[in-house]
Amino acid sequence: MTIPLILGLSYAAIAALLLHLNLSNHLPQRYSRAIKISAIVIVSLLYAGTYHGSQNLRGWAIAKPPPNPFKLHWAIVEEPDKIKRTDGAIYILGQALARNGAPTGSPRLYQLPFTPELAEEIDEALNKKEDGKPLEARMVYKAARPDSEIDEIQKRDGNKSRPDSAGDEERLKLEFRELPTPDLPPK
Repeated sequence: MTIPLILGLSYAAIAALLLHLNLSNHLPQRYSRAIKISAIVIVSLLYAGTYHGSQNLRGWAIAKPPPNPFKLHWAIVEEPDKIKRTDGAIYILGQALARNGAPTGSPRLYQLPFTPELAEEIDEALNKKEDGKPLEARMVYKAARPDSEIDEIQKRDGNKSRPDSAGDEERLKLEFRELPTPDLPPK
């Protein structure tokens, strides 16, 4: 079941329950206070559930990485702005790919943190995309410093020091390749 269908059925059930509880005051049989309080609690939980469930329905970018691999439909790079105090972001419109390379599901907008390296990769991919080439992207996490640079730091400092923790962190890198053209059935 999809989230909109579940929310619609839940609201219909709650509306029927509350209508019945309100109309029962005129009937000879009255509901106990515990039942009415539990109905209020259920409605309150439904409000919280609706807010949480509708987060993916708003059409905003979700702040998690896209599926791996995915088909790149488009991307927008927002660079950091010191005047507006924005950190910058990279928005990717992507669609999950099955093992055979066929798109699955609906395209989704993903938000990634801005890094200059990732922005350059996206710009190169968009240039290929403008040439009409469909692209597949795979996410790869690379060390921020290459091993040769870490070895150089250890030689310079006499193998006593370790590179700072910022150098040990991994950064997101996208690798793009052209998708093969699908085989079309004969006419």
